[in-house]
Order: sequence, then C-alpha cells, then structure tokens
Amino acid sequence: MKARKLRLPRKTRTRNSVATKIDGRKSSKRSRESTAVPARIAHMPAHEHSAARQKHAPGQLIVRCKEDVTEGLPDVRHATIASLHTFALPEVVESPFKKLEEQGLIREVKPIFSRMTSGHALSVAPTNVAAAFAMSIRDSEAEDLRGITLLRLARSTDLKKVEKDLAATPGIEYVHRVPRRWISARPKPNDPLFKKQWGLEAIRWLNVDTLPDAATVKVAVLDTGVDLTHRELKNSVQTYIHDGASSDDIVGHGTHVSGIIAAEINNNVGISGVCRCDLTVWKVFTDTPDPDDGEFYVDEVMYQRALNAARNAGMRVMNLSIGGGDPSQTERMLFRRLIDAGVTVVAAMGNEFKEGNPKEYPGAYPGVVAVGAVGKTRRRASFSNTGSHISIAAPGIGILSTLPMKASADRAADETKYASWDGTSMATPHVTAVAALIVAANPTFTPAQVRNRLISTATKLSAMGNKNKTDEYGYGLLNVERAVS
Repeated sequence: MKARKLRLPRKTRTRNSVATKIDGRKSSKRSRESTAVPARIAHMPAHEHSAARQKHAPGQLIVRCKEDVTEGLPDVRHATIASLHTFALPEVVESPFKKLEEQGLIREVKPIFSRMTSGHALSVAPTNVAAAFAMSIRDSEAEDLRGITLLRLARSTDLKKVEKDLAATPGIEYVHRVPRRWISARPKPNDPLFKKQWGLEAIRWLNVDTLPDAATVKVAVLDTGVDLTHRELKNSVQTYIHDGASSDDIVGHGTHVSGIIAAEINNNVGISGVCRCDLTVWKVFTDTPDPDDGEFYVDEVMYQRALNAARNAGMRVMNLSIGGGDPSQTERMLFRRLIDAGVTVVAAMGNEFKEGNPKEYPGAYPGVVAVGAVGKTRRRASFSNTGSHISIAAPGIGILSTLPMKASADRAADETKYASWDGTSMATPHVTAVAALIVAANPTFTPAQVRNRLISTATKLSAMGNKNKTDEYGYGLLNVERAVS
C-alpha cells in the first residue's frame, strides 16, 4: 500500500521542513475558568501535498505469500535461535529473496498480523523471509489475513523491478508497493469559544432540540495521536492506543480531529464537540517525519493493524482524515472487512485540487463516505478535491478545535491548546460525529443505511444548480437536524 498522508493544514516551512508559520490570528478573551483558552487563536490553511512528491513509500512492499509455501517448516513460535537460520522456502520461492539478501538490500520482513510479534519483525531474525512467512501464516490474527507481510528494503532499491520479479514468483499471491497516505432549539453551550464555531451553525447542530445520546457508540479515529491532558478531551477519549510510538501527538492533527468530534460540551471550557461518544484513538504515525521531504506519513504496519483492531473492537464509525494516490489490494480488502463488519468508514476527499485533483484513497474505496470541504459562503473550498465518489460536504475552512497543550518539534508555542485549521481533514470529523448520532438513534443501521441517511438529508446548495448530486458537493451539505430527526 502507498503511505497515506495527513489531510493536514500546514503553512510555509520556516523552522525546518515540517515547521509551520502562522499568518492568521484572532483575538479572544481568556476564559477565567480555564487557562487552556489562548489569548490568540492561530489559523492554518489546508496543506496541499505537492504532486511532484513520491506517491509510494521508498523501500517498502506488501507481499502476500500462499499458505503452502511454508509447508514442512517447523513451528517458528517454538523454534530456537539456531534453528531459525535453517528455515528455507522452496527454491523457486526463495530465489528472488536470496538475491536481495546477497545484495544487502533486505532490512526487515514484518509479519503484519502476527499475534506474537504484534507486527514487528522477529527480533532474532529480522531479515529471515521464511521465518516471517511462516509466522504470518501460522500465527495470524485472522484466517483471511494470513500471509501478509511488509518487506522493508534499502531506500535505494529499484522497487519496480523487485515488484515485477516477486509478482512472477510461484507461491506469491500478490505484491504491491506501499501507497503514501498523508494527513484531510437547545440552549447554546456555555463554552467560551463556541461563537467561533461557525461550522456547527452551518450543519444546523443547534436546531436539534435533543441530540441522540451516542455515549455507547464506538467511534474510531486513526491519526497522529491525541493529547489526553487537554481538558476538552480527557473525559471524551475513552481509549488511546499508540503501540509502536510515543503517546505524544507531535503534529496535533489527531487532537484537532478528536476535538471536532467529541470536545466536552457545556464544561465552561473552550469549544463544543459535535457529539458525546465512546471515542478510541489509534496513533498510526511515527514520531519523526520522512527524511526525504519532511512530511508525516502513515506507518503502514501501525495503520493496517489498527484497521484490523478497530474491526475486532466493535467500532461502529471510523474517521480517516488521511489520503493519498492509488489504491492497494491489501487496503481495499481491509476496508471491505470493516464495512462488512458494520463499521461506517468516513474519509477525506483530499486537499490537492490545485495539484491536479487526483482521486485519493481510502476515500475512493467502495462503501466509504467521502467528504469534501466548504467555507462560510457554502462554496467548495478551493483546495477540496472533487470527483464522482464524493458523498457529502461539510465545513472545512477556519475550523476551531483542540491542539496539544504543549509545543513540539512540529508546533510552536502559539500552536497549542486551540487553533483554527483548514482542510478536508476538518470537514471529515463533522460527518463522523453525525454518523455516530445516526447510529445512536438507529442501532441496527448498516453502514449503507447510515450513508444513505447522511446523503438523503443533506442540504442542497445553490452552487449545485438544482442537481441532486455533483462532483463538488456530493449530495449536499451535512445537515444534523434532518439526519437525526
């Protein structure tokens, strides 16, 4: 699969290749009840990923082997260190890997869904292809995930040639490069920054007398992490999983997305989230940017394992404010499993309209609710991608939400606590939260029924020209009032 990149709002690079420059600030009075409300609210426009940058992660291939290639091998789970070095695949299968090893190109082979290694390479034999294949088949978390491994090679490797050679190798079910995925009338709440949340008015959030209680609806956010010390989120995020990385949200993107969905309402602090739900955050990004371009990309193993874990944990709605070019066979299969298991998947359309308007994934997979962004005028945001797969539009310009309480290597001191960001990343969690409200009101709804409720109740916009659906807005603007009535 290609690495997925954040649908991240990002400014001109200044401090280093991943730093941001703030060019828009709005004044607000500091709340007496909370020092978490900053004196100035930073505004960051949508990050538009350059089309000239690599579409695939360097040095990485997903390889799925057939189950019979490891017949006759001992049980790797009980093998000794010495015996592991004697493991070998049939010569016709082993040959291309042996050539790569002789050239010193293999760095790791990770059985992604191994229960014992939790997606890591075997520590005593990280480059042993036979042992990794055996582990991926005999120790898999699920039968339909057997044989899936991540082959990590030297970044200078000619991946096209290796992919072609392995695809022609007997015993290999499929092989593909990793696509990059990047970072996309009730009384008014007493939260002091609520008046700055124009998006809630746009989606008619205040027009609902009583919102459905989604406290038991399991919602997943796969992102850069979350700051559980933030007063808006400490009671809202029920579970935080960050296996393979620190608990810090270096970028702040996941904290911002989580706040849009579920920042605590009526706590006299900051902002209001769209709903109260059972929120679980999976961190699927490592703590360091890519050395080539300074961008943060999805870690493929963390990402795939989180997609499987969310399914196993009984999630009902999933937010993916990420995207990138080209589909992949493995990723497509994982999303099919999620949707078949009853998970409504909501994903960003992407911010690359000015970079050729590419079709981006996972938003373009069948059954996924793809979300575009609009501004205060209810017109499409200039950066928001378009396409026939778009489902719905939601507010995505100047969206105020939470940021980690402390600065990081990727955020300055004034990029903490709260900030106003642009991006389809910000539009997506609005839809995710309303999907959770729909599930709360209709617990037996399937993902297809949730999607149908979202699109059938959307507000038709004047820019749609009396059409039922357009490539710019889908079926219209998200409408909470109609969706939950």
